[in-house]
Amino acid sequence: MDSKPDIPISLKIVAWLFIISGVFSVIEVAVSLMNGRINLNLGVLGLFIGPGLLNLRPGWRTCALVFIWIALILVPVVVIILMGVSGPLDVTVFGQKVGHTGKEIGLAVGVLVFALTFWQYRVLTRPDVRQLFGIA
Repeated sequence: MDSKPDIPISLKIVAWLFIISGVFSVIEVAVSLMNGRINLNLGVLGLFIGPGLLNLRPGWRTCALVFIWIALILVPVVVIILMGVSGPLDVTVFGQKVGHTGKEIGLAVGVLVFALTFWQYRVLTRPDVRQLFGIA
């Protein structure tokens, strides 16, 4: 009998982070449509990446890594740009402006997002996780 291998908790967390991100992206797209705007958000792919990771599909692991690499490049760029902006930063939830915050909070969020994304990269490239996906 062929049993499914045990999936490490760290990989499950990475998968669920993609799923949650995908759900938030769908909500953002829906809110935009309700406000008469079209918002093409590729984050909705998280709804497929997460289950693909949980089912140990190598193609979805590659897709996850592409999204992670894009984030690892863009998050620092966005933080640097935000630090150059004068005045407070706008805070938006699902594309709707809800207030302002200082640059320090923007920097802290950027650092946390970068650290979380880097951790996801480390999980997906660990030898034991690569082996689960059939990658030597």
